[in-house]
Amino acid sequence: AVAVVATTAGPDQPANPLHSPPSSAGSVRTPPPPAAAAELTRPAQQVSRPPQQPAARHPPAHQAGGAVRPSPPPQQAAVRPPPAQQPVKNPTVNRVVKPLSARELDEKYLRMMPAHGSVQLGTCGLKNIGNTCFMNAVLQCLSATAPLTNYFITGKYKKEINPDNILGTKGLVAEEYAFLTKALWSDKFRHLAPKDWKEAIGRFRPQFLDFSQKDSQEFTSFMLDALHEDLNRVTTRPKNQEIDYSKFESYREGAEAAWQNYKTRNNSVIVDLFQGQFRNLTCCLKCGYESVTFDTFMYLTVPVSKSRTTLQECIENFCQTERIEWRCDKCNVMGDATKGITIWRLPHILVVILKRFSYSGMWRDKISTFVDFPVSNFKATPDQTTWMSNPAEGKIYRLFGVTNHTGTLEGGHYIGCARNPVSGDWFTYDDHVIRPMKAEQTRKKEAYLLFYTSFTEKRDKEYLIQGR
Repeated sequence: AVAVVATTAGPDQPANPLHSPPSSAGSVRTPPPPAAAAELTRPAQQVSRPPQQPAARHPPAHQAGGAVRPSPPPQQAAVRPPPAQQPVKNPTVNRVVKPLSARELDEKYLRMMPAHGSVQLGTCGLKNIGNTCFMNAVLQCLSATAPLTNYFITGKYKKEINPDNILGTKGLVAEEYAFLTKALWSDKFRHLAPKDWKEAIGRFRPQFLDFSQKDSQEFTSFMLDALHEDLNRVTTRPKNQEIDYSKFESYREGAEAAWQNYKTRNNSVIVDLFQGQFRNLTCCLKCGYESVTFDTFMYLTVPVSKSRTTLQECIENFCQTERIEWRCDKCNVMGDATKGITIWRLPHILVVILKRFSYSGMWRDKISTFVDFPVSNFKATPDQTTWMSNPAEGKIYRLFGVTNHTGTLEGGHYIGCARNPVSGDWFTYDDHVIRPMKAEQTRKKEAYLLFYTSFTEKRDKEYLIQGR
């Protein structure tokens, strides 16, 4: 099976997947009352004109060349009926510009129904508000993403909100996530209910509003994409430029040109942390001609076999070269070719989704195979893997978050596991119930989403200490 990898939406898309049709099209002008309508159709009253004044003996100042011209008669204003009364519009406040008042802030906290109490920094739970475990588990893993959390709790995001981006949510998702992140890291609450957050994402993806179980992969994809568009530093996107890779003498030149071209339209903290680059290579087996392209990705969705396997093997299967029939640009004939995908540029934060669910018509199947994945010292380097194609690229990752799924799609449950970047301790986040755990206990057959970082433990801690 070929895994589907999410890429960030480009500017040339005809529609934005973040938005559903708004509930209203703005203020609707109400028709005038009967009395006012009658006046609108009433003819103007006849007004007697006063006698004209004789021409001035001396030209007024506005006349040119001293020519004597009679002054025009004064204009007579037509009698107009009073305009129909317009509906009163409620004032709107753009919170991207104006912060919440103290009263509004208190009310917003009250809507979270927080359980007050002193807790270890970064260990606030999230209440389940109607089958929202899929969301809570992912939020705890992203909360443990130290550079991203630092970006929001320090307020750096405010300077980069892009409310005019038609592909975003006008900053609403970014603002709500910032508020939620600050609450999770305030060390004042044992747990809280993310009601406003759920309503915010539901405005742009209505399926997240109901109380049915959802896929945490879909939520992760939507959330990262929404944050990217809300925080895109590019305010005016240029037209997408097609790249002629044949003019480059090396893969490196082509990859860099593709990356810079992409960043002319997409440049945000999400790109900085989460996005990497694929190399797609097709090779003609007759003449050896190669066709290469480079694409961005935000996470890896890798297949899982039916037998016990490792994360390395899952990624290798995803990047496996296949034999295809292809029309060579050089030979200009249909023939055999090989096609493969490898990773050229690695992100700082690597999110790996284990493809455990398969769909065949009305049937849904879950693969519960145990995948052996490293907790630390995950070497993503060309000399250690077959799926890295850039000889100068390589990172050593360590695990900091896992989203587990138990049961089936219809009756399953999500639980998050995350390493606290300040204390270094691991915790299980079962909605609002939090328990300590050991790092090795994360390696279970229920593992679904894996979160890796290339930042050191010391750097992660500095991010959160600076944020305080």
